[in-house]
Amino acid sequence: MFKFITKRIFYSLITLFLIITATFFLIAGAPGDPIAAKVGQMPDKAQEVIRAKYGLDKPVVERYFLYMKNLLTTGDFGESIIYTGKSANDVIKANAPISAKIGIIAVILQIVIGISLGIISGFNREKVGDHIIRFCVVLAICVPSFVVAALLQYFVAFKWKLVPVFGWGQLKHYILPVTAYAIGGIASYTKFMRSSIISVANEDYIITAKAKGCKKKRVIKNHILRNSMIPIITMIGPAVAGIFSGSFILEKMFSIPGLGNYYVKSVSNGDYTMIIGITIFYAILYTIALIVVDILYGIVDPRIRVTES
Repeated sequence: MFKFITKRIFYSLITLFLIITATFFLIAGAPGDPIAAKVGQMPDKAQEVIRAKYGLDKPVVERYFLYMKNLLTTGDFGESIIYTGKSANDVIKANAPISAKIGIIAVILQIVIGISLGIISGFNREKVGDHIIRFCVVLAICVPSFVVAALLQYFVAFKWKLVPVFGWGQLKHYILPVTAYAIGGIASYTKFMRSSIISVANEDYIITAKAKGCKKKRVIKNHILRNSMIPIITMIGPAVAGIFSGSFILEKMFSIPGLGNYYVKSVSNGDYTMIIGITIFYAILYTIALIVVDILYGIVDPRIRVTES
């Protein structure tokens, strides 16, 4: 198991290094002047001082090595070009927890409700309940989250006036964004859990276990459900990574001061340093989530780590 985990961490570090390198050079090579809005009509001398401050007077390769040095030694994601005195680390520290509050609640709802509906649908295949769940799943997957958010805002907030559409800090402010965030994920978990249960239930070893007289509850618990969960683990990893990033569009629609909303502003303002820093933060979270997924794979199905170690 130790060798299996070490191997996964090593591959993940290489992947993370490539992502950071590619992100830096893609952003650095993007057209436009990242400090044009900041310098405005400043004298040439003042512009040179500002460019030197952010290292923009150096070749891109030299800037890359300086950035990697600061990142590896101090964990510094870089200082914002647009917002003087504010770094990407400050923004992540202040705004990521806000996105996480919504993301954690939404992901928990997605996993619990989605898997539960998938189990109900999978074990009642082609029955009335299965047809109803499948219809709702298709509808939820086809309708984008921002459309769901707009419908919730119109009917629940404006027309029925059940909850406020804007504001932040109270429990009632979580209802609409969490619902809009969770619906698509619930549908996805339901769909994949149902398909996984049907696939596993038709395997030869399940048929053999039934033929040997194993009790139905034991077959379901020890064989069908456990093996059906393996594909679902793949979905949980990226979902956990997305807890902090949240939904960029939803945060904008509900005026939530989260990290996603700030990321959109950074792109609009051409704040290259902030874009690179937040992108790397997302990449680190995603990489860690994939490592956890691989470890869970090894725990749920030992054959995976034995085969690949």
